[in-house]
Amino acid sequence: MLRFRWGWNVNRKPHLRATEIQELEFEGIYDVPTVARYLLATCHANTVYPVTSRTLIGWIRRGLADPALADIPGHDLLVAFEDVISFRVIAALRAAGVSWSRIRKAEEWLRSNTDHPRPFATQQLWTEHSEIFADFGDLLIAASKHGQIAMSLIKEFLIPIHGLQFENEVAARWEPRKHVLLDPRIQFGAPCINGTRIPTRSIWDMIRAGDPQSLVENAYDITSAELTAAVEWEQQVAA
Repeated sequence: MLRFRWGWNVNRKPHLRATEIQELEFEGIYDVPTVARYLLATCHANTVYPVTSRTLIGWIRRGLADPALADIPGHDLLVAFEDVISFRVIAALRAAGVSWSRIRKAEEWLRSNTDHPRPFATQQLWTEHSEIFADFGDLLIAASKHGQIAMSLIKEFLIPIHGLQFENEVAARWEPRKHVLLDPRIQFGAPCINGTRIPTRSIWDMIRAGDPQSLVENAYDITSAELTAAVEWEQQVAA
C-alpha cells in the first residue's frame, strides 16, 4: 500500500492570477510547466505516473486542485504548494493502479466532508491499488466508496510515500531527492539544499559557468554530496 498523511490547512491562501501577485511571503507559487518538471525530476519518478504540463492542466480542469483554478486560462495558471502536493499524490495513486473513477469519487467525498478545496493535500490517505482510504478520527473510511467504514487492520500494510514531511498533519515540505528540499516558507518554495536557504539553481549556474566544484563548495559551505545532488536535480529538471 501507499500511505499519504495530511491534515487540512485552515490558513490557506486563495489562488492568485499571475497579474495579481503582489506579495508571496512564506508561500510557494509555481507555474504549471515547473510543477511538471519537478514531478518528473524526483528520484522516484519511475514509480510515479508520468506527467506533462498538459496532464496537469487537464487535472486542474477536472477540479483535482483548488476549484478556483478550473476556469483560469493556461497562461495565467499559477498553483500553490498544496496543489503541487495534490498532484504528487494523484500521480502516485495513478502509478499504484487506482482508477480515475475511484480518484474522482474519493475527491468528491473528501471535499464535501472536509470542506477543503484540496483534499488530496490535506487528508490522511491510503490505497491498496484499487480503493482510497482516509483516516477520520478513530475510523478508517473508504473515501472512494462514499465513506464506507473499512477494516483498520489494513494499516499494518502501509508504505510511506517518499519525501513528504509534515507539521501538525499538514504537508509542509517535500524532499524530491536526497539533499533537495521544497519548503514554501524558504525562498518562496524554490528547491534548495536541505537545511539551508541556498537554491539549487544558484549552485547549478556556477557549475555551468565553469567554476570549479571545490570553489562552489567553499563559497556556499556545502558538501560534495550536496553539490552533486543539486546539480543532478537541476539537470533532471532541465531534461
